[in-house]
Amino acid sequence: MLAVTTRAKAAVLLVLLLVAFPVIAVLPNQVAAIRVAGLSLLWWYGGVIAPVLAGLIAVAWLPDATRPRAR
Repeated sequence: MLAVTTRAKAAVLLVLLLVAFPVIAVLPNQVAAIRVAGLSLLWWYGGVIAPVLAGLIAVAWLPDATRPRAR
């Protein structure tokens, strides 16, 4: 049962990472256009932050398929 809840939490977090991109894009006053190191915040989120977080979530919380199941 623990693997199911952990896997569900990971799936929800991954979907939230995807949903955050358009939410950031439509923030008022062009907040997503603020530049950091020459690139917009939206670029940093979509190109660096979200992929790194998605990788960490997938590695840390999605269970390993090769692990033997308890009977």
